[in-house]
Amino acid sequence: MQQETAKSYRYLLFDIDNTLMDFTAGERAALYQTMEEEGFLLSERDYRRYLEINRSAWTKFEKGILDSNAVQRVRFEEFAAYLGRNPAEGPALNDRYVANLGQQAIVMDGAREMLERLKKRYGIAVVTNGLHLVQRARLERSGFLPYFDGIFVSQEMGVQKPDKAYFDYVFDALGEQDRTKYLMIGDSLSADVQGGINAGIDTCWLRPAGAAPSETIRPTYVVRGYDELLRLLGEEDADR
Repeated sequence: MQQETAKSYRYLLFDIDNTLMDFTAGERAALYQTMEEEGFLLSERDYRRYLEINRSAWTKFEKGILDSNAVQRVRFEEFAAYLGRNPAEGPALNDRYVANLGQQAIVMDGAREMLERLKKRYGIAVVTNGLHLVQRARLERSGFLPYFDGIFVSQEMGVQKPDKAYFDYVFDALGEQDRTKYLMIGDSLSADVQGGINAGIDTCWLRPAGAAPSETIRPTYVVRGYDELLRLLGEEDADR
């Protein structure tokens, strides 16, 4: 159930991709750069097909069907085959893409200012499903590191959102076992919101434009942008 002002929390757990940084834009730039370096000019149709393949692979990751190494291998083997190339090129394509993606740290408008304000009252940690080489490199470039009390990358942990064990690891590392002191904030219902529900903590869905709510995954709060999030957390009158 949504309410105008959230209860008191100690830690805010933020997803990265399309929550603090524009992963969609970074992913597109990295993929086009990779294929151009390989002498292949992608069409918009090719790009959309990659997104379908990649989304399917990461969905299997969230369900525990694939690990992160398998995701990298499978997605580019399948994409290479779609392009009429040898699937054996997949690992090399993936390595080049991962290197290029790590250079993409496109900060979402208002994210830095939002973190600056929230840091005055809350502990903030990053909880992300992703590849450690990519996520660590992007965070280094983002300028966000001073705001974080912890960074938790699924590949480094060996477990991923929405698995309860992922969040148990986070709670242990941060040293706060009271679930009522945490709020999970992210754009993904299946990973962020469901993960928070599995862990027994409150959740805030940063609802992407055009995204439909779920009948089965119900966040504690729903916001459509940083201004609404700040109001929810009682920061609308905080000093800027």
